[in-house]
Amino acid sequence: MLPLLLALLSAPAHALTQKQAGPYIELGAGGGGGGGTPVGGRVGGHLSVGLWRGTYDDAYSFGRYWSVGLANRVDLAPSTGALSVAPMLEVRRGLDVFVANTSPFLAGGPLLVLDGGTAVGGTARGGLSVKWRRHRFWGITFRFEGGADFVADTVAPTFGLYVGGGFGRPAREMPKLK
Repeated sequence: MLPLLLALLSAPAHALTQKQAGPYIELGAGGGGGGGTPVGGRVGGHLSVGLWRGTYDDAYSFGRYWSVGLANRVDLAPSTGALSVAPMLEVRRGLDVFVANTSPFLAGGPLLVLDGGTAVGGTARGGLSVKWRRHRFWGITFRFEGGADFVADTVAPTFGLYVGGGFGRPAREMPKLK
C-alpha cells in the first residue's frame, strides 16, 4: 500500500502552465499611520491597476508572474484634516497557488499633501498583497505596506493595512486538451 501511495504522490501535477498575460485591478479601504512624530493615524484606500505576465494555468489559477501597474493611495489624517494622494508605480512578483495568492511589491512615486496649502514630495513603499480567491478570477485582498514619505526636507514613516477585492485574469484562455 505504501509504494502505491508514494507513486501517486510523486506523479506530476495536472496543472498545465504556459506563458500568459492579462490585466488586474484591486480596490481596498483601511487605515494605518505615518506623517511624522508622533505618528498619526490615517484612514484611506488604494486602487491598483496593471498588467501581469508569467507562466500560468488559468483553469487552476496556478503559476508565477511579474506585474507592473499604477498603485494610487489616498489617505486622510482625521486629527489634522490633511489629505495625502500618492500615485505610484508598482512592481510585483506574484505566486498563485489555487485559492491563495501572495504578491510582494515595491512602489514609489510623487506624494501630494493637501493641508491648507499643497506640499509636494515623494514616497517609497514595500509590502505584501495577499488574495484569497473565491472564484478563479475574483478574490478578497489584504494589503500590508510600509515605507517612507519625503516632504519638505522631512522623512516620515508610513504604514497601512487595507482590505478589499481584486480581479485578475489572463487576456486569453489556454487551449484545452483534446
